[in-house]
Amino acid sequence: MERSDIIVWCAKYIEKMRKNRTTEKRPVVFVDETYIHSTYHSKSCWQSEEEPRLFTSDSVGSRWIIAHAGTENGFISNALFIFKSQSKSSDYHDDMNSANFLKWMNEKLIPNLPTRSLVVMDNAPYHCTQINEAPTMSTLKDEMLNWLRERGIYFEESRIKPVLYNLIKQNKGPPTYAVNELLKSHNHEVLKLLPYHCDLNPIEKIWSLVQRRVAEKNLEQNPKNSVKLTEDALASVTPEDWAIQ
Repeated sequence: MERSDIIVWCAKYIEKMRKNRTTEKRPVVFVDETYIHSTYHSKSCWQSEEEPRLFTSDSVGSRWIIAHAGTENGFISNALFIFKSQSKSSDYHDDMNSANFLKWMNEKLIPNLPTRSLVVMDNAPYHCTQINEAPTMSTLKDEMLNWLRERGIYFEESRIKPVLYNLIKQNKGPPTYAVNELLKSHNHEVLKLLPYHCDLNPIEKIWSLVQRRVAEKNLEQNPKNSVKLTEDALASVTPEDWAIQ
């Protein structure tokens, strides 16, 4: 969090949010993914009466991946994407990929976004799929040569790979991301969250609230009930819940 590049990124993020609030006035939409285990439950323990019961996640059994988006007024209507995990990995990000994410964007999120939205998301790999990737140092030399030829960049055929790679770096330009271009084509804009600053994304606390509400109702821990319990928990989240995050 104290790295100089992160500090600069933070300043730019704050400035963009300030500019949006004062002049651009785009609706701010927070996008994220999470998961629900069929074994989520809550159990009693010795604690204050004002506190909710202990929330436990054994992280075993069936798992459902959820993608959703919300604003200060609550979740975006009809934008929920939920599917059963097919991965045995402990990281739910392994279940989501660029194809699934862009499919959700096209079919669920974009048709329901407020006009001219500012879409805030983190830097998960499938949020950052690049459509103008340039060759790297590990790329075959022939591919490097073809990349340079396609762009009309002069080079000498006899040059070794490090020299060609340096020439590529000088001419590759800034990255272009698939999701940014997709949203831009619908008159929306993407704002990327800072690394190590998940606290700036209110949907993270909403996920915690949803998981707890699922756990409170998941008495049987039956996988057949997981989707219904999750949908009910999501539907129970109010604009007031978003406002206090």
